[in-house]
Parts: sequence; C-alpha cells; structure tokens
Amino acid sequence: MGGKYTFGRILPEDTWPLRAAVLWPEKVAGPECALPDDEAPGVFHVGALMDGEVCAIATFMPQCHPSLDAQISYRLRAMATHPDHRGKALGRGTIACALAELDAMNCGGVWADARHVALGFYACLGWEVTGPSYTVPLRGLHRLVWQRLGA
Repeated sequence: MGGKYTFGRILPEDTWPLRAAVLWPEKVAGPECALPDDEAPGVFHVGALMDGEVCAIATFMPQCHPSLDAQISYRLRAMATHPDHRGKALGRGTIACALAELDAMNCGGVWADARHVALGFYACLGWEVTGPSYTVPLRGLHRLVWQRLGA
C-alpha cells in the first residue's frame, strides 16, 4: 500500500466485496450482495480506489423519504470502508464525490438510514441527525440523517 486514493463511479459488482465484508457478513461476496435497485435508472455507485483496489463504497439512488421534503430526492445506501483503510477520510471523500454529482444534477438533498455507530460521522459532515432511533432487522439501531444541497 503506497498509492494515492482516487474517487469516482464504480460498477455495482465492485461494491459486493465490501458489502459482504463490512455490512453484511452473513453473505458471500457476489450477486447475493446486490441491492434490488443497483442497476435502476438514476442509481450510481461511488468508490475510493487505490492501486485498482476498491477501498470504500457508497450507493446513491433516487428515492424520497416520507418525512422529508420531496426535494431531498436521493438516498445513500450501503456505505462502507475496508478496515485496512479507515481513518484516511475515505468516507468523507466518497460522500463529497457523490454530493458534487448530485448537486450538478440539481438534486435538493440526500438522506440515509444511518447505523448508530456512524451518527458522529454524519454529524461531522454537517448532516442533520433527526427523529427517533429504529431497528433495522439484522443491522441494529439506526436514525434518519439527511443533508440539503444547493442554494
């Protein structure tokens, strides 16, 4: 490891190894790690890469949240950073890359169901952490986080 990280779009299948290793350890890296909408219109995947290795991932899909204003029209899902690459601002860079694309698309904002362990990360990025905690089966406690984009 000694290269430089780059951020950009990746293919849906490029997300599978980190989804299995970090988010869904009960799954085998492969097609069972696909989200139903991974290849739907408007969905895109962003990654941090070094020397051809995908080190961090995030998926963004057009979806409104029922308790947020309809201009907050994209959802972040399945974000993960490889344990060997944590603490290097890859999550921040991955989100910044995607938010630049969403802003260019005139998207009004983005939201996510955030695991409790990640709430501080989103708060540090300036996202709103709102509403009560809720349990996502197999994944634990979450809260709604969101950020408005544009002027």
